[in-house]
Amino acid sequence: MSIASSYIRYCLFAALIALLALGCENNELDTPAPGAYIKMPQGGFELELNDTLVLAPKITYEVDAQYSWYLGNELISEEKELSHISKELGKISYTFIVTNPRGADTLMIPVSTIIIIDFKEFSLGTAKYDLGAGGTNHPDGFYSKGLIFPTYAPSEDQWVGFGLSKLRSNSLSNLSPSLYSAFAPLSKDSIFLIYQEPLSPEALAMHFEDNMLRRISSISVTNSTFAYLFMRNGTDQVSRFGDEASANPLDWFLLTIKGYDEKGMLTGTVEFYMADYRFENKKKNYIIGEWTDIDLSSLGLINSLSFSFSSSKNSEQGLIQTPPFLCIDRIKIIE
Repeated sequence: MSIASSYIRYCLFAALIALLALGCENNELDTPAPGAYIKMPQGGFELELNDTLVLAPKITYEVDAQYSWYLGNELISEEKELSHISKELGKISYTFIVTNPRGADTLMIPVSTIIIIDFKEFSLGTAKYDLGAGGTNHPDGFYSKGLIFPTYAPSEDQWVGFGLSKLRSNSLSNLSPSLYSAFAPLSKDSIFLIYQEPLSPEALAMHFEDNMLRRISSISVTNSTFAYLFMRNGTDQVSRFGDEASANPLDWFLLTIKGYDEKGMLTGTVEFYMADYRFENKKKNYIIGEWTDIDLSSLGLINSLSFSFSSSKNSEQGLIQTPPFLCIDRIKIIE
């Protein structure tokens, strides 16, 4: 090897050593800015009263990282994780900031404290359903977490209002479905409300105890099996929905939900089609056959909710022929 080649190799080696030394002296230049991530549902976390949630963001490039948690403009913690306890209804938003010498990243983490009424505290056993004919857990009907669901059931044949059920069937060939069955699937032993509209829906409106005012964000509904199959298949007296041979195939089944304050004044109305066969493109025609959320936040603070039905299928006397039944679950109270 020539003297020139050896010298060149020496110079390259010296340059490499110098670069490594410079990187050690300026370590912060090799450390990227941190990244922060937390897995959460769309819209943020939802917890019930007294639930605890540990907020633990995933951090990239934690070398020399510092952490800050803010609630509003107030610094509440400088730990990596934060423990949240839901103490009152409402929505708050945490701000999490991670920094290192190269930069920072920020997360906004909304947390809502809600009440979920899903009837899990009830047990129906082998009875499968309970209309309240033998008495309920409240003088006015079924009671759950501050809400009263009135029932009128001197006998099963005379029942209207609310009841409890865990029956389900989505068999389209069922010729005699139970009146108290949900068409949508259920998890094992899940219990839901079954509702049959009385002559005066306001008289048996579900309501909060002690004239309390609350805001309901949503309820989950589906058709009863009886109503679904009535619309899907028709009967000997009433044609099925969308039957082109009928006088008017543009059928519909409308649920109307009204909110009232503690003085009985109307706060708002929400309409939701449980079935709609009025589309020009017939592929869009539908009957609700899954659990579907209805947004009720527009009703504001309410004391009671009434449920009523209207339909394209009516008798010559103007009486609704579509069975006025509804299945209800997962009522979310946010305020």
